[in-house]
Formats: sequence, structure tokens, C-alpha cells
Amino acid sequence: MQVLHAFVIVCTSSIAFILVQMYLARFITSESENYDACAIAEKDEVSQIVLRDILAIFSQQGIRLVLVDKLALEAISRKNPPGLNLHFLSSQVVTTFATIANLKSPPDLENSLSDLQEVGFRVDILTGPGIILDVRHAHANANIPLHIVAERTGWWLHVVILYDIHGSFLWHGPATGVTTLGFPEDMLQYGSGGREGVLDWFDVRSSKLDDLEIEVPANTSEFLAETANSTFISCNYTRAKEFFDTYNDDTSGEALYFKAKVLQIIRLSKLVLESLEVPFWLSSGTCLGWFRQCDVIPYSKDVDIGVWIKHYHPGIIDAFVAKGFWLHSIFGRVNDSYELSFGYSGVKLDIFFFYEDSRGMWNGGTEFTSGQKYRYDFPKFQLCWTELMGIKVRVPCDTLSYIEANYGDQWFEPIKEWDWNKSPPNARTNGYWPELEWREVIQIFYPEAEDS
Repeated sequence: MQVLHAFVIVCTSSIAFILVQMYLARFITSESENYDACAIAEKDEVSQIVLRDILAIFSQQGIRLVLVDKLALEAISRKNPPGLNLHFLSSQVVTTFATIANLKSPPDLENSLSDLQEVGFRVDILTGPGIILDVRHAHANANIPLHIVAERTGWWLHVVILYDIHGSFLWHGPATGVTTLGFPEDMLQYGSGGREGVLDWFDVRSSKLDDLEIEVPANTSEFLAETANSTFISCNYTRAKEFFDTYNDDTSGEALYFKAKVLQIIRLSKLVLESLEVPFWLSSGTCLGWFRQCDVIPYSKDVDIGVWIKHYHPGIIDAFVAKGFWLHSIFGRVNDSYELSFGYSGVKLDIFFFYEDSRGMWNGGTEFTSGQKYRYDFPKFQLCWTELMGIKVRVPCDTLSYIEANYGDQWFEPIKEWDWNKSPPNARTNGYWPELEWREVIQIFYPEAEDS
């Protein structure tokens, strides 16, 4: 009986101890949660004041800010209906906005800088050369404001300045020197690594940030997808000037007419292929013209573009024909050495489809009188955006390697006599199409036109 009595006392004491511990844990947790909630509320209040100050300061200077922060836009995209919590922004170390400016009259930011400093911000304006769009300005490119970084109470603001280019796209410069004030470079969303970038024009809409109204891209998902592949490389207008100083620019009526037609064909091709969601890039002679002289080669007489075979669309021929092109020829098959050619206003458009294997990247060619196949090998490459005659187009990022593969190390010298299957240093014979297959793999719809 004494043993049982002792056991009851021990159990009762243990239960009491456990209950006390549970009460204390609950009390401590409650107090901790209350403290955390108060801290969050206080931080949100500070963030709201900071954001209000920022929006008011820039608005007073006539500078319109659009929220382009990728993490914030992802949060908006996940909401239905769209919305964003202020605490989300306050928990970020950096929040990114953008403003759109005119390249011919860059924004005067001195007043905004002073106003930000007056309310406790540390501010830095990053400047650098603007985008060059004309060979005449190759040596007269003044520095312009590219980015604004500011810090207050441990919270960073980044404003990327997007410059309107010909009314067709927006350009931003690299964020060189962004760490001067201690900005966390690994959180830089635009201009990192010394890279320029481009975006298409986008509509904006208002979004509620608690009781703050802010502007965001109207289609946040589309905007985010575009920012994932927005790296831009400028044409080297200093090299272009050197080329024209050495070899002169052909300004004859015939050359100007050809350039106008090339411009028209590239614009139409862009419309057709983008409607099919088929990315393309400048290839062969058209790419060489951009790289060497920031222009088209007037004696080339055609337009060359490249397309990954993985992006082939069965409606591509009909789509081009619907835009006024006529089908010139089809060579090869979709799985081997495929090439399409079209005619438009007397100028030929060649679409070369590119493949990838263990040896690298390549496109094919076919000699129509013999069925001889050719293979043109290139080092592996990625695509970047650039500008040609005011049009936003893609080129291989490492353009020099691409050009040297196709034209050798003497690419700077103009060569007017060019044999498509013998002159390129990367051309290799690649077997023959069996004669029984010629009707399928060699189709020429205008016999008087020359082969590829």
C-alpha cells in the first residue's frame, strides 16, 4: 500500500509539473508571437513610410515609377485577384522599380537625389554611356543616368532607367559600380554582371499595396518571362566607323533600295515568326553585316536568318505566304538539313534550321543539281538581343566565334564573290540525298532562281 501511495504522489507531481511547463511554454510563445507581430507591424509601418516618401519624391519630379521587382511580381502572379502584401516588400532587402525615359533628353535626377537625402536616404546615381544607334555618334557618346540605388534603415531601393529606343523597345544599361554604397550585388535583378538588357514596351495597371496604389506591368507573367532572356549586346559602332572609313559606305540608289527591302523583310519575318512563337536570329551574311558595319551588306542580295529545329512550326510556310512572300525552295527534311527560302519584292529570304549534336551546332545545305549535302559547323552558342536599323533582333551572344566559323579570320575585308558551298571555312560535305528522294528533299518552285 505504501508503494502504491508513493507512486500516486510521484504521478501527481509529474502531471502538475508538465501542466506548469505547458502553461509557461504557451505564455512564452504567446508573448513571443505578440512581440513578433509588433515588430512586423512596426517594420511594415516604417516600410510604408519609406515607400510613401519614395513615390511622393519621384512623383513631384515628374518621374513615374513602376514596380518591376521580380519576387514581388511573382507574388502578384500567384494571387487571384492580383494583390501584394506590404509585409512582403518590407521583408525584402532590395525592392526594384523602373522608370521610362527618353534617350534624347535623359532625366535630371539632381532634385530627386537631394530630396531623398533630406529624408534620410544614402543615394548613388550610376551613370554610363548610352546605347549608340548611329555610326556618326560612335565617338560622341556622353554618359547618362542608368540606375539609382538608395538605402534607408537597412532597406534598399533600386530604380532601373528604361530608355525608349525608336518607340519599339526599352533599353537599360549595366549597373557598373553598384556596390559603392554597399548594395548587395547578388540581389541585383537588372544590369548585373555588366550586362545591358532590353524589354518590349509593356502596359501598366494599378495594384494595391495595402493602402498604397502602385503601378505594375499589366501582364506580370509575360513580363517575367521576358526578363528571363533580356540580355542585350550593342553593335560596335566604332568598328563600323572604321569599316566605312576604310571601304566607304555604298549610298547608291540601288543600295538604299536594297536596305529598305531588307528592313521590310526583317520586320515581316519578325511578325510571322513571333506569331508562331518561333525565335530566330540574324545568320550568315546578315549577321556579318550587323557585326562588321552595324548595317546590311548591300551586295549580299538576300536576308539570312537562323531557327532552332526544335522550334520548327508546321504552319511556317503558310504564315509567310499569307504575308506576301512566295515560296522559292525547300531543301532537306525537318530532321536533316532543312532549309526554306522565300522571295519578297525581288529579295530572297533564307531560313536555315540549326541542329545540335555531340560535335556542336550545325545547319545543312543541298546542291540541287547533284543531291550533295553540306554541313556547316559552329561552336555552341546562346542568343542575345541587339538592334539593327531600329529593330530588336537576336544574334549569337559570342558573335565573333560565330562569324569566324562561317567567314574565317579575314571577315573584316569585304568579299563580293562568295561560293555558298566552297567559300565558308566551316563547310563540309555530308553525303548525298538518294536520287529517289530528290522530289521530296529538293523542291524548287521558281526554276529560274538560283540555288541556295
